[in-house]
Amino acid sequence: MSGQDRRGLLLIVVATSNALLALLHLLVGIVLIGGLIYVSLTAGNESWASLGARAAAELGEEFVVLLELFGVDAATLLEEFAASQGLPSFDRFARDLLSALFVGVALFIPAGVASGLAAARIWRLTPAAERGVLRLYATVVTLVGALGLLIAAAPHPIWVAVLVVGLLTLLALRRPRAVKLPYRV
Repeated sequence: MSGQDRRGLLLIVVATSNALLALLHLLVGIVLIGGLIYVSLTAGNESWASLGARAAAELGEEFVVLLELFGVDAATLLEEFAASQGLPSFDRFARDLLSALFVGVALFIPAGVASGLAAARIWRLTPAAERGVLRLYATVVTLVGALGLLIAAAPHPIWVAVLVVGLLTLLALRRPRAVKLPYRV
């Protein structure tokens, strides 16, 4: 296999991996946004007291009996803690938290679109084409993957995939070396 064939194969692999990353980002973004909408609708019916009662029921009857032995009502324990910490009502607290999560999750969709556009551009890449924007994209993808792994503090499939796609894209975007003819005397 010649160097040109290997380079063409690498570009095909990079275009395909960017297209798959685009699909992954779009799918994850849409599913998580749907989940956040569902959770925000159900959080409106909750309060700190109902959450405390549900937690006590999950912990078991022995735990509830132990709390009652000390004169603590399991249902109001979480409500009193939230009040002492100055937390807003649970539905407001949950919606504020979910709106912050939505901003992060919503970034999956533009990232998916960017990966799809990069895949299309790489697919049509010629040796003379300008690669500056694609290099910037690949650098950002690589940094996001590395930062995601750093924050996760463990191998995580999505961040490993993002990092690998970024590194492969950077590798494929190297400018091909000019062909030098052998020196003849």
